[in-house]
Amino acid sequence: MTTAGFYGKLAGRGDFIHRGLPPAFIEAWDQWLAAGMAQSQAELGAAWLDAYLVSPLWRFAIAPNLLGGDAVVGVVMPSIDRVGRYFPLAIAVLLDERTNLGAIVGGADDWFDRAEALLLSTLEPEADFDAFEAGVQGLGSPLVTTRHDARLSEVGALRYAVQGGESRQAVLAQIASDGCSFWWGHGSERVAAELVRFQGLPPTRYFSRFLVGEGAVEQPAGIGQIDFGSL
Repeated sequence: MTTAGFYGKLAGRGDFIHRGLPPAFIEAWDQWLAAGMAQSQAELGAAWLDAYLVSPLWRFAIAPNLLGGDAVVGVVMPSIDRVGRYFPLAIAVLLDERTNLGAIVGGADDWFDRAEALLLSTLEPEADFDAFEAGVQGLGSPLVTTRHDARLSEVGALRYAVQGGESRQAVLAQIASDGCSFWWGHGSERVAAELVRFQGLPPTRYFSRFLVGEGAVEQPAGIGQIDFGSL
């Protein structure tokens, strides 16, 4: 699948919107993201809403078998629906499991720049949903390269049939991305521009750092809950 889709909340709509993404991915993404948002609210307490509304956009690349069998790349932005329920809006594209994700993370920014611009366009007063949908459909995917196969020697060494610096860099990139997710972006006043690597998906306890960086402070339990809506 190389056509981008989207899922989340949009200011002009009364509930979740989605196009072009399979139900299995949407369910896995929704459950993981909602759990992380709830955890961040519990940690930040009354400061959560202000932190959420000014939090940065995050670009991501997620290895296969973490949110379904495909690899996933995209951009996610804090958003809100027409009736005041908070949930991020994401543009994502599912890629073949043999995609070299590390090469995408270390590659050109143009696809992510265009996806980010589309997300930001939804915040404009004159935002047009049909134009946003058409823009997402026309995104295509980042430049994709295929992973290099390895042969296992009798003494446990992995052997790659490559030569030349670029090929070796590609192998190093794929090794660095095995089973991982990467998150990066331009940051904000509170959050530094950085690249964050996780083995697997980010744990829910990390979500407050996506909003406010390393300054997140845990708050006592028992605070009121903000309505995120539900799938």
